Amino acid sequence: MTERTGILFSTQDDLELVRTAEELGFESVWAAEGQGKTAFGKLERWATATDEIGLATGIVNPFSRTPAATAQAIATLDAHSDGRAILGLGVAHPGVVEGFHGVDFDRPLARLAEYVELVRRYLAGDPGAFDGDFFAPDRTAFWDAFDPARSEIPIYNAALGPGNVRLTGELADGWLPNLYPEARFETALEWLETGADRAGRAVDDIDVAMYVLVSVADDPDQARAAAAEHVATYFRDIPGYYDRVAAEAGFEPMIDSIRAAPTTEAAAAAVEDEFLDHVAVVGDEAAVRERLAALRDAGVDLPIVRAPIGGDRAADERLLRATRPL
Repeated sequence: MTERTGILFSTQDDLELVRTAEELGFESVWAAEGQGKTAFGKLERWATATDEIGLATGIVNPFSRTPAATAQAIATLDAHSDGRAILGLGVAHPGVVEGFHGVDFDRPLARLAEYVELVRRYLAGDPGAFDGDFFAPDRTAFWDAFDPARSEIPIYNAALGPGNVRLTGELADGWLPNLYPEARFETALEWLETGADRAGRAVDDIDVAMYVLVSVADDPDQARAAAAEHVATYFRDIPGYYDRVAAEAGFEPMIDSIRAAPTTEAAAAAVEDEFLDHVAVVGDEAAVRERLAALRDAGVDLPIVRAPIGGDRAADERLLRATRPL
């Protein structure tokens, strides 16, 4: 059976890379958004250049669009791609929500739960009113002229903390962790199961689709350096979010050193090898495949590989060739 593997193109919007991912057998391609091009805009473009690969937002947040707008966008993408859309959601963090969108980062988990419920209502065509804590539309259905390709579209949640992972178990089709230390992964799977039990669901029905940082190079030192710079960038630029999980896994002194570093290079030098071994896959193709196999054995159903921040097109091409499904 062919391995399930997805790929994230964070800032790249390159049709040839997307076509190559499809040709090599990747199950899905994920488009980040953040503070750059919209995920939906990139995916609509990619849909015109592909035929089979899944097209996923990776991720969009519940603060910058109403549930109706997100439902419209994902249903439109689904219609234009003959049913290949996947909705990756995540509460993001104050740096994006408040710093970029100018919206209060208020009660993110409660907002996400209501948001998911509403998106599903719009897709299912439920015409009734909805009176929630955050949204109160009079009608939750599209015009009759628009009949969605599917009334249900998979929704993945990019959760990190225990409450959010439990919420994922309750309401999402998949869990989408990022930079998650392997030392905490087994505990997080227990949180996921707790949430699933609350909703009377089987945890095995929730797709564990982890973003996996992969740095491919024949020189292992070069591969590790690129991965360390990626980790340092996340921890320095997004304080109080990804670093929280790392601190809870026992790496708080490392986090303090990274945040105190005067430059990105110095911050990268502070990333400990032990931590990098927990969150990144580095080395040549053989080493990369061995580590991906170990992650699958640990419970990752769908590794979604991504190259380190700052890499060029050649880095993405190496990533595609080294992680292509076999």
